[in-house]
Amino acid sequence: MRTRSIIRFLCLAIVASFSSLSSAQQAVSFAVSESGFVPTTSEQKLKIAVLMPQVDNPLTVFANSIVNGIKAENSQQSSPYEIILLPRKAGQSALSHLQDAALMGAVAAIGPVSRDDVNEISLLPFLPLPVVSLNLPQNGVSSPELMMNYSLSQEEEAKQITSIAIKALPIGTDGVIPSVAIFEADSPLEHRIADTYAKQLQAANIPFTRQTLTEELMAQSKFYSIENSSIPKPTLEKLPDATEDPYGYQRVKLRNERLMSQYRAKVEFEEAPYQAAFLVMDARTAALVKPRLPRTTRVWGTSMINPGNPEQSVTASLTYDLQNAGFVDSPLIVRYNDADFKASFGVNPPASLLERRLFAFGVDAYRLACVWMRWQPDIHMDGTTGTLSFRQGLTANVERIAQPAMILNGKIETLTAEQLAQPLQRP
Repeated sequence: MRTRSIIRFLCLAIVASFSSLSSAQQAVSFAVSESGFVPTTSEQKLKIAVLMPQVDNPLTVFANSIVNGIKAENSQQSSPYEIILLPRKAGQSALSHLQDAALMGAVAAIGPVSRDDVNEISLLPFLPLPVVSLNLPQNGVSSPELMMNYSLSQEEEAKQITSIAIKALPIGTDGVIPSVAIFEADSPLEHRIADTYAKQLQAANIPFTRQTLTEELMAQSKFYSIENSSIPKPTLEKLPDATEDPYGYQRVKLRNERLMSQYRAKVEFEEAPYQAAFLVMDARTAALVKPRLPRTTRVWGTSMINPGNPEQSVTASLTYDLQNAGFVDSPLIVRYNDADFKASFGVNPPASLLERRLFAFGVDAYRLACVWMRWQPDIHMDGTTGTLSFRQGLTANVERIAQPAMILNGKIETLTAEQLAQPLQRP
């Protein structure tokens, strides 16, 4: 413990060497030129570096949305920092990238975004300044003492919604546990999320089936069969000859169809093949899948199935298609309001749902960095992406509890986890 304290003190001393001069004093700072870092004279201002991907990296688009949130939140402060965007150079090591941030006088760094870069930084024996990374390292990879990992991990959202869904399962009086189904789109991310659902259900001894959405499956009008139900089928009338008695044929046919419709409804309500379904797909695909499930099946998902603002015509129909679907998402998203957004951040809101989510991500990353650079070991805050908790020494990862929500009558309603787990009223 004494060694760790000494290391922390030395790191603080290094950072302080760049930032301790008052604004009234003249200090030497560094600017980037073609020849590298060159000293320039300017008034000292506290700086936060944002570790950006390489300019030609596809992640730069996402990083820019995060930066918008960082800058907007910074502008609302009485003493804003100077935000330095520091793209990673081709072939540059993670340590060199961080050293560049320290040489430019940054008191903390936010980033990087990619998991590979986060893994690389996590393997370093020490860091030259406090870091709030924007992803989680791979399982089993530890992080240096000055590193905090913060993420919008879909896998973590899956863990949260699974715990709620398990509490909502109707356990029979005989102790029989209902069955669950996982439907997943065919992509690496979606398979990872489905793997998380599967692990959580296995740990709780909940039986489940797992299906990938194929063209053959999507061609089916229903994803389940009622042929093996224990509920007895109705006795159907024999159809008269359509040629000899066309009117009688139609009457009997309609009566038989009505009986079968009533039978199917009864089976769906009383003996659904699975009582809960986890949908691992985007909202548009989820809106196609849900009608193919039994009416009594509870539908659950991460923020992926959030259709977005129901007041927009492009998503309005999706909110009705996903009636009673439960999910978790950032509070800024599920409680979104144009006027509140402008009042809070002083900028126009991003157009897309993804951009808003990344904007909120940037806001909370900035807030965490402001606290982390002051060496606060225990952090708890209500952020724009959820309730954020961090306790140094237990883990380097920030725990994020997203806002539970349900789609009801064309609107997105925020609920507590306990409310979301309550039984649904039958239509």
